[in-house]
Amino acid sequence: MKRLKRFFLLNGLIASYGASLIAADVSSPRKPNVVLIMADDVGFECINAYGSTYHTPNINRMASQGMLFANCHSQPLSTPSRVQLMTGKYNHRNYTHFAYLDPKEKTFAHLAKEAGYATCIAGKWQLGYDSRLPKVFGFDSHCLWQLSQEREKGERYANPLYELEGRIMERDSNLYGPDIFARHIMDFIRENKDTSFFAYYPMALCHDPFFPTPDSEEWASPQSREKAHLKYFSEMVSYMDKIVGEILDCIEKEGLSDNTLVIFTGDNGTNVRITTPMQDGSEIPGGKKGTKFNATHVPLIIRGPGIEKGINKNLIDFSDFYPTLRDIFGLPSNEAEILDGLSFYPQLSDPATKNVRQWSFCHYQDQTKPDYIRFVQTLRYKLYQDGRFYNIEKDRYEADDIQNGSPREEAVRLQLSNVLKQYELWGKDVLVKSGNE
Repeated sequence: MKRLKRFFLLNGLIASYGASLIAADVSSPRKPNVVLIMADDVGFECINAYGSTYHTPNINRMASQGMLFANCHSQPLSTPSRVQLMTGKYNHRNYTHFAYLDPKEKTFAHLAKEAGYATCIAGKWQLGYDSRLPKVFGFDSHCLWQLSQEREKGERYANPLYELEGRIMERDSNLYGPDIFARHIMDFIRENKDTSFFAYYPMALCHDPFFPTPDSEEWASPQSREKAHLKYFSEMVSYMDKIVGEILDCIEKEGLSDNTLVIFTGDNGTNVRITTPMQDGSEIPGGKKGTKFNATHVPLIIRGPGIEKGINKNLIDFSDFYPTLRDIFGLPSNEAEILDGLSFYPQLSDPATKNVRQWSFCHYQDQTKPDYIRFVQTLRYKLYQDGRFYNIEKDRYEADDIQNGSPREEAVRLQLSNVLKQYELWGKDVLVKSGNE
């Protein structure tokens, strides 16, 4: 009976969203295209432009041509980040359990459709096992891994298990999933170059298992393509960068660079088994699933028309993408809509704008644990709900809990404590002004 009810709910949502798409005004002047690329398990330290020793020349090219954000924070884990990114809400409002997004939620793809955009998603899904969900969430076209088929039924790399427009495709050991997903994104760009488009590419790379890529020597042996080893992580990072370069080249070849924003980010910190050597001689361990800086500090680089080049040091979190895309798409804000994000759209042309986020809240539940963790942080300080308080500017691994700080520190502690009190209930729509009070 529950499955039947869910079937009718999904069909109803598909019908209602379809009607709204028909009503979208596609006759307006061309709006900027957007390609949002989100790497999987890639913390900031994996990108050469952030000081890494890994080989990422194409992402570096993006950074040199656009804006690099020095302080962007995701959630510590994949699904929580995706839910927050797509809806503009902190996890206490709409996160229910791992690998799921409530079909009743409005996403940034719905915003794109309202603005008359063609929409596409390719790569990793992990938001509910039902092939109808991409359309429910606002995507016209999809090519996805982990949509209706769970991970245990097939991997995303060599011999990939994937679905194209709702159809499970034939397996082939000579195919590489990331290439398939990238090809779908580029085909979508070419097919829609004469209209406005929004392409969301949640990459499969560089999540474990750490397998050879088609550029690895071991790829020549089919028997070695699914033999995992940590040494392949840096090769996966390089292949991820190669795909970003192919997408950038596709945009340039189609003559779309002057009207296309490309956004690159990561969904959470790097796998804890990976330690990344940095250019300054230090090493940064992966922090995925934790709550320290290396769990949530992710790269964010944006290239496109009208974007000021350089480094942006303001605080950004994943709830900010939804209102930012709303502004890019040219839609008005909806005062009745409960959001936690603060648009950083004004910062793209004017990093000195005063309307910036002062603090970021995190409500996080590991998929294997029943309890949740909460903290609020500024660029300098971080306060957990249990009372732990750190100067993360000087103590980024949170070794020294500030027990009795200076008068200034205690004033900050009180301010952040008051912020935490605004988020008392899980799942209730407690409306707060996010990040700029």
